[in-house]
Amino acid sequence: QAGIIAEKIRTTLAAPYLITIIQVGQPDKSIVHHCTASIGIALFAGHQATQSDLRKWADTAMYRAKAAGRNTILFMNP
Repeated sequence: QAGIIAEKIRTTLAAPYLITIIQVGQPDKSIVHHCTASIGIALFAGHQATQSDLRKWADTAMYRAKAAGRNTILFMNP
């Protein structure tokens, strides 16, 4: 389920959106922006992991997702 939710977040963030830059005395300028997300998910069973452990595992998974080419989801199962 976490993977399904993470994929929905990743694809929603990947949708292009328009930014309009307004400067006094200049014509408005529009830019299409594309965003990507590298998402790390920590898997665990039971209540043995601390909150600190979970944050560390998710952070490690995120950095591994970035190293794997970005714009991806990676699971960490210590």
